[in-house]
Amino acid sequence: MSPEPLPGHRPPVGLGESLGRLQRLIGTARPDSLAVLEEHWEQVIGARLARHCRLHSLQHGTLVVTTAEGAVAEQLRWMQSDLVAAANAVLGSSEISDVQVRSKPA
Repeated sequence: MSPEPLPGHRPPVGLGESLGRLQRLIGTARPDSLAVLEEHWEQVIGARLARHCRLHSLQHGTLVVTTAEGAVAEQLRWMQSDLVAAANAVLGSSEISDVQVRSKPA
């Protein structure tokens, strides 16, 4: 005789599916999205700018980039729509809808 599941009991859910649900609930990106963007950062932003800024986070569709240089921050703000398009192209999705630039002391 095999054990019967409890009434109303759902079958177990895999860790990946559980993490996906949690990420959607709290608004964070796929676990690999930030890593993929970091790996292709120069392709997304260009080699010159990549040396002067860093990816900080990706949450609720907003990519946060930090820099210690005011001129770089201003240029990133002007490039916002291009950055969104380039980042989404690298990710193969439309996960990013906004870029926020933060000035951070060196």
